Amino acid sequence: MPILQNPRHEAFAQARAKGALLDDAYEDAGFAPGNGHASRLALRPEIAERIGELRTERSELTESNTQAVIGALLRIAKASEALASPAGIKEARVTLLEARRLSSNLADERARKRRKSFEF
Repeated sequence: MPILQNPRHEAFAQARAKGALLDDAYEDAGFAPGNGHASRLALRPEIAERIGELRTERSELTESNTQAVIGALLRIAKASEALASPAGIKEARVTLLEARRLSSNLADERARKRRKSFEF
């Protein structure tokens, strides 16, 4: 879905996708606070769709960044191990542990998303 034509609607969708509370996103987008208008705006189909799209993009970006960091850590570990010194081996071990921690966090996040998609 393209950017919303109404700039305040787009600003609201962007803020919500970043995790802002309804009323905060509504005010940040330039609307006057109060009267429950924020929840009505969030329920409009085009806005709800845009928020979902933006959240998906953020999620994919975060996941790809994490995968890139894991790849870099694995390359560092390999280079450190190639030094064949006690310090290099120690650095490789620490780097591999950090890569494993990130990989585990990524797997946990994917599992949470799968469970959430099956909730009613």
